[in-house]
Amino acid sequence: MHTVTLASAASTAALTIGLATYAALIFASLALAIYDVRRGRRGRAIAAAVVVGVLTLAGLVAAIISSVA
Repeated sequence: MHTVTLASAASTAALTIGLATYAALIFASLALAIYDVRRGRRGRAIAAAVVVGVLTLAGLVAAIISSVA
């Protein structure tokens, strides 16, 4: 027989807030990159695009690690 441990409501709420904040950071960085491209600010647009890429890859790595562990 398997023992199942359920997460508490506080940890579930913290995880939900964390994921929402993470998604908002990706969205804001993407919006900033598009805004800067339209304004001709190439350096800031590249920096914002790099932030989007890093956050996306970090999320992918975190998802893989959490599914394996």
